[in-house]
Amino acid sequence: MAKSTAKAEALARDLKERLESRGFTVDESKDAEGFPKLTLNTNEASLKIEQADAVSKDVFGNDSLAFAPHNLCFASRDDAMTSAKVSKILIEVYKMGVDKTKIQTDATSLATAEAAAPSDELSFDIRWPTKGI
Repeated sequence: MAKSTAKAEALARDLKERLESRGFTVDESKDAEGFPKLTLNTNEASLKIEQADAVSKDVFGNDSLAFAPHNLCFASRDDAMTSAKVSKILIEVYKMGVDKTKIQTDATSLATAEAAAPSDELSFDIRWPTKGI
């Protein structure tokens, strides 16, 4: 199944406006797969929005991506993020209704945090369905 980044881009635009209204400086870009990425306050944190896995494979055995819900990868530098900043970010993220938030952190480098395996995964709702939204 071909991926569509239209919904992810719409969510990123909305999230950018919300975070800017909370005082963050937000830069937009795309990751290597073409999904939108927001960088906050010049390398303090980044948010990447991507399609969720649809769980089942397509007829050719390839991974299938769902149009909705979407997942969010939240990478941050521990030396730059306060609990107040993280709270402001997550409040706006969960208003959008993303399925899962993958947390990636590093002590001093955002690039290292983005490359790291998620240290934790938060679900908006543990009963959120994996298909058919």
